[in-house]
Amino acid sequence: MSLALSAGVTGLQAHQKMLDVAGNNLANVNTTAFKASNITFSELLSETIKKASQPTGTVGGTNPQQMGTGVGVAGISPNMTQGSIVNTGNPLDLALEGEGYFVVSDGQQGVFTRAGAFAVDANSIMVDPATGYRVQRIGAIGESDGFQVAGNSDLNIPYGVPMPAQLTSTITVSGNLSSDATLATPQAQVLGSNITYSASGTAAVGTTLIADLTEYTGTMVSGGMITFSGYKPDGTALGSTPTTDLTMDVTPTTTLNDVLSWLNTDEGTAAVNEQQTISSTATDGTFTMSFGGQTTGALTWDDSAADIQAALEGLSTIGAGNVACAGGILPANVTVAFQNSLAGQDAAMITVDNTSMTGGTATVAETVTGRAVQGVLGSTATASLLNGQIRITDAATGYSKSDLTMAYDGDGTLTTPAYFEMLTVGGNEVKSVNIMAYDSQGGKHVFSGAFVRTDTANTWDMVLTSISGNINEITIPNRRIENITFDTTNGYYTGVTGGTSNPSEFVISFANDPLNPQTIALDFGTVGQLNGLTQFAGNSTAVAKDQDGYEAGQLSTVSVNNGGIVIGAFSNGIKKDIGAIQISLFQNTTGLESIGNGYYTSSANSGVPVATQAMSGGAGSVHGGALEKSNSDVATQFVSMIQAQNGFQANARTIRVANDILRELSSLIR
Repeated sequence: MSLALSAGVTGLQAHQKMLDVAGNNLANVNTTAFKASNITFSELLSETIKKASQPTGTVGGTNPQQMGTGVGVAGISPNMTQGSIVNTGNPLDLALEGEGYFVVSDGQQGVFTRAGAFAVDANSIMVDPATGYRVQRIGAIGESDGFQVAGNSDLNIPYGVPMPAQLTSTITVSGNLSSDATLATPQAQVLGSNITYSASGTAAVGTTLIADLTEYTGTMVSGGMITFSGYKPDGTALGSTPTTDLTMDVTPTTTLNDVLSWLNTDEGTAAVNEQQTISSTATDGTFTMSFGGQTTGALTWDDSAADIQAALEGLSTIGAGNVACAGGILPANVTVAFQNSLAGQDAAMITVDNTSMTGGTATVAETVTGRAVQGVLGSTATASLLNGQIRITDAATGYSKSDLTMAYDGDGTLTTPAYFEMLTVGGNEVKSVNIMAYDSQGGKHVFSGAFVRTDTANTWDMVLTSISGNINEITIPNRRIENITFDTTNGYYTGVTGGTSNPSEFVISFANDPLNPQTIALDFGTVGQLNGLTQFAGNSTAVAKDQDGYEAGQLSTVSVNNGGIVIGAFSNGIKKDIGAIQISLFQNTTGLESIGNGYYTSSANSGVPVATQAMSGGAGSVHGGALEKSNSDVATQFVSMIQAQNGFQANARTIRVANDILRELSSLIR
């Protein structure tokens, strides 16, 4: 009877534990990533009443006679199967689908969890907000950008951290350039200064003096020089054929009309510089020289050529550096030659006042040097002024390489165009492209360009027609990419053969960093393939589809991808990898020891943790904005409770029956 009582007691104890396990499972039915436990029973060591015997020659063998002593708990093991994943909308709620575990640390040791309800603390560290344990990262992702600290495994999410601007260094272009399309009306190329000249608050007109322009500061006492350079429509450099000096002189009386007149003059068709020869038979006396209404001080025939030159250059109508005197004192002649034409003064004369001379007379003889006119355009194009903007229009339609720059050197400061915009691109087929790009400080600029078919078959140029924003300079010829070629049969891109420009780059100097011009490479695709520009019949569809620059920004939101990479979205629209969440794997996950708060530690039977990253080594994937639910099933636990109750009741009845029998036995002696 004692065995029945003890067996019943073990049954009560075992089923009580079964009820405890089921109760705990039910209590955690809504606990994030909770793993339900299963209990297993095993019988206790049996009491052997009679051992087994082996068969003999005359009798058979007998089986052992044993009596059980009850039941024991063989094990309580967690059910580590995957729980359901539900979306929460919180980007830092993370769920693991697979065998891995998140790693969190209190600074002393790392523990493991499937409960990924994480947040960011005041120090920008990703933590479990329930305990403050810090989420651990793996690898060097984010270190090069300064988001993570090398040697520190805590995962930093620095909301508000600034991202410096990145200048545009590459623009990617793709699409088709038509091999057969032509414009309905051929176009003549039109250039326009990228600044509008004004005076007294209104657009300047042709009669406006240079000295009166809002864009001029200074007194213009002795004038200055305006220099033009660039290319004619046929690509010939200005001033190269014939060789001429492209500098015009500026005086206080120079107007914008003078500039336009100078631009519209043919090269090498007339002479404007005058040479004056002064001779005299007198050996003494004084004289003066006058030019443009101004007169020198008294000169003598004993003065040297240098003295005479200095006296003339003292006149504001001539200015320093504009006179060269040859010859010497009498009896040699003194020759005065102008080195540079003076706008509006080319027809003026040098006169000699000899009324105060004694013993003779002075004679003035004029000769012409034959120097070429310092004009620029002539019959190739026409310069005009429209609402304060200088415009240059080609005389002929079709493909054109015309381009122009303008500079000023002299008294005061005259703002000149950083470049001449291509208001109309000359050609029989032109395809415009536009894209937003960035300078070194993140300033936005709309780059407007155009592809133009050249006069050579299967060959195009790309020109930078204009850029919005504050531009210091677009250098010539670094705004034109010449000779973009295509295969005649298959239409694929075959490369850039170059010309006067860098083969595939634009060079722009922005006002915020004028000493460091920005070079922007153009990516037209892979030579011999159809992954970039192509040339087929039909419409031109080429577009500038991408560029690698961006403005400054701040980290505003984060998300986590399936690989466990924390991705930061910045206010400038750029996304960067912030860091990688560490995932640990175990050989035997049921061997982990629970320490509360959904945390586990490794045990002697779980194996050592193997650190890895999601989506590698069997670690499974991470779901951002989601949590793993408990895998405790209510129906299953209710059934377990019923089974525990039935088992408990049955063992209790065993004890009651044994007790009744013992009571009957004890009543026999009454």
